Amino acid sequence: MTLRRVLLLTGSVMVLTVAMYILFVVGALTMGPKVDTSKMTPADSALSARLLFLVCLADTLILSWIILGSKLRGWRLVGVCAVVFYGVKTLLSAVEAWYFMPNLTPQMIPGLFKMSIPIALLFPPLAVWILGKARSAGQADAAPRIPFGQLAWKVVLLAALVYPLLFFGFGYFVAWKNPAVRNFYHGSDAGSFVLHMSRTFSGDPMLYPFEVLRGLIWVALAILLMRTAKGSAWQIGLMVAVLFALLMNDSHVLPNPLMPREVSTTHFIETASSNFIWGLAIVWLLHRPHRSLSDLFSIKAVTGPWPQDPPPAGTH
Repeated sequence: MTLRRVLLLTGSVMVLTVAMYILFVVGALTMGPKVDTSKMTPADSALSARLLFLVCLADTLILSWIILGSKLRGWRLVGVCAVVFYGVKTLLSAVEAWYFMPNLTPQMIPGLFKMSIPIALLFPPLAVWILGKARSAGQADAAPRIPFGQLAWKVVLLAALVYPLLFFGFGYFVAWKNPAVRNFYHGSDAGSFVLHMSRTFSGDPMLYPFEVLRGLIWVALAILLMRTAKGSAWQIGLMVAVLFALLMNDSHVLPNPLMPREVSTTHFIETASSNFIWGLAIVWLLHRPHRSLSDLFSIKAVTGPWPQDPPPAGTH
C-alpha cells in the first residue's frame, strides 16, 4: 500500500469517525432512553465524551474493514452494513439489557432500540461512498454452499449448545464471580456452575429458549458476512470474531448512569472474550461442508483460500 493510499484511508476513517460521533450524539439525545444523569460527575461527563470518540473510532475501523473486505458494492453493501451494525450493536445487546437489567423501566426500552437508528441508516451509505465502493459491480463469487441437512444440524449445534455454553459459562465464571455483579442483579453464588444453572433455569424456564433465539440471530448475521466477505476462512473468522467482540461491547467503557463502572467493566471482559470465541466457532463450523470429524478440524482448510462451489455436472 502506497503512502498516498495510507494517508487517504486514514483521512477517510477520521472523517467517518466524526460523522459517527455526531450521529451517535443526535440519536442518543433525540431517540435514546431518558435516564437520570445527576449521579454522573462533571469528570465522568468529560471522560464519556473522550471515550465516545474512541468507541466511534473502533466501530468505524471495524465497519471499514467489513466494507473494504466485501465482495459487494453499492446498495447491497450498504444493506449488509446496516443490518450487521444494527443487529450486533443494538438488537442483540438491547434485548439482553431488556431481559436482565433490573433498573430499566418500560419507558426506557424503546429508546434502547431507537437510539442507533441514525447511525444504521446514514453511516453505511456515507462510508461506502467515502471508501470508494459506491459503484455497483458484477455478481460477486459466492462462498461454498453447505448441503441443507448439514447446515441445519450445524446451526442447531451452534445456537442450542455452543452459544449457551459460552454465554452461561463466561457469565458464571467471569461475571458472576464478581460480588459487584451479583449485588447489581440481586443474586448470590450457588457454589458451582451446575447448581447455579439448575437454580437459574428452574427460576426462569424461558431463559434457555431466549438465549437459543439470540444464538440463531448471531449465526444469521455471521452467515451474512461469510457469504459476502473476501479472504480465507481464518481471515473471515477473525473479522467476525472482532466484530462480535467489540462492536457489541465497546460501549461498556463509557460511564453509564444505569450501571456501576465495575459492573460494566466486568461485563466487557466477559462478553468481549466469549463473543470472540463465538465468532471463530461459527466460521469454523460453517465456512464449508465437512465430510468427517477429522475434516472438521483440518487446519489447512481454515488457513487456505476460501473454497469455491464445484462446477455444475458436465462442465470442465
